[in-house]
Amino acid sequence: MWATVDRITVMAVTFAVNLVMARLLTKGDFGLVGMVYVFTNISNVLIDGGFGSALIQKKNPTQTDYSTVFFWNLGLAMALYALLYLASGLIADFYHQPQLVGITRVLGLIVIANSVFVTQFAKLRIEFRFGTLAAINISSALIGGGLSILLATRGYGVYSLVWGQVCTGALQCLLIFILGRWRPSLEFSIATMRSLFGYGGYLLAANILQVGCNNVQYLIIGRRFSDSQLGLYSQAQKTDQIVSYHIPQIIVQVMFPLYSKLQDDKERLLQTLAMNMRVVAFLVFPAIAMLILLAEPVFDLLYGDQWIPAAPYFQVFCCGGFFVALQNINFYAVAAKGHSRTLFRWSFYKWSVLLLLLLVGMNFGIYGILWALVASNINIFLTNGLLAAKHVGFRLTTQLRAILPVGILTAAVAAAAYATISCTGINRWFIIAIYPTLYLGISGIYALFVKIASERSNSR
Repeated sequence: MWATVDRITVMAVTFAVNLVMARLLTKGDFGLVGMVYVFTNISNVLIDGGFGSALIQKKNPTQTDYSTVFFWNLGLAMALYALLYLASGLIADFYHQPQLVGITRVLGLIVIANSVFVTQFAKLRIEFRFGTLAAINISSALIGGGLSILLATRGYGVYSLVWGQVCTGALQCLLIFILGRWRPSLEFSIATMRSLFGYGGYLLAANILQVGCNNVQYLIIGRRFSDSQLGLYSQAQKTDQIVSYHIPQIIVQVMFPLYSKLQDDKERLLQTLAMNMRVVAFLVFPAIAMLILLAEPVFDLLYGDQWIPAAPYFQVFCCGGFFVALQNINFYAVAAKGHSRTLFRWSFYKWSVLLLLLLVGMNFGIYGILWALVASNINIFLTNGLLAAKHVGFRLTTQLRAILPVGILTAAVAAAAYATISCTGINRWFIIAIYPTLYLGISGIYALFVKIASERSNSR
């Protein structure tokens, strides 16, 4: 419950702030910040180093374990920030954007804040203290978002986005020390580093490849196209991620430590995985389909007419969103069983395919890049699914049976809604009223049918 409150509230606050900022700033401002994301995101992955996941996967981590990871992360973060600071000029030259020197140096401060946050975040997740995490994340998002809006109204332009994010990270760092009630002890264990790196090191390498490849499109678009086009791309991607990534992550955030606890109980683990697949598909699939139908009016209403050109980008993102929503369930199931080395090895295949698709797709403009990402998302889902089948026993056919009824229902309702709009000329906003009613109604009938069939089968 607390994980749901946390994720939904932070998502709502971030979304609301983004709506306001989209009307106060230009597409180019968002594009400039997007150009730096690839560097800060990789830095953040290096800071975690896979140690956060290793702490969660490890049974009964000690104070020495936590303290060792804490001081390692802090020292590495300072080194990475120094590197970002020195490389800011090269980054600006690469994009031909002199403003990126200052933006990189300020935004890079998030790296240090995140290094302090990672260890305590893992500890609170292990203890299932999601209420505390919710208080920290919601408070930080509200204050950081409020600062962004205030600075934007005072004419700070792109730096209103930058300082807002830095403020959010700094507040998370401060509040987790106050509310987390954990303090590092002055100890550092080489044995702990070796032990945790044996598991976390492979996740680190896999995550670096994942983040690097997932952000390389920012390098391509920022280099080959304008900052305004990158701003449109960034806004479309952020809007898509609300449904395809953040909502499923509510479940995954809670489930990874639970998967780890159930790693020796195969039957319960498989039941939990199938249930998670059904729940995510039931919640996310119809939402994505409806947003594809309403993309243009949604962008016009939320962001203003200057952002309508981002709607077609958003629709393509949504096509891949069906698969993004389900990717991490299988990934974390395999990780919970301790197969981080396997995930690392297969990450080379997944991200090599993505890079190949991007290199081909960029020759067809931004839409080529977008469809390359969709194809990659399908490939990643299938790869993670096959790994879960091999190492967890969660067969791909079982996964497909879990989501197939929802997929068919979503396609049927979306097709009916589209036909209604096309044939009758009815206002698209009317879909918001009839779509959920139709979807839930048919779902209820289907569930009742399955229940009756099951009872008859049991009686025989």
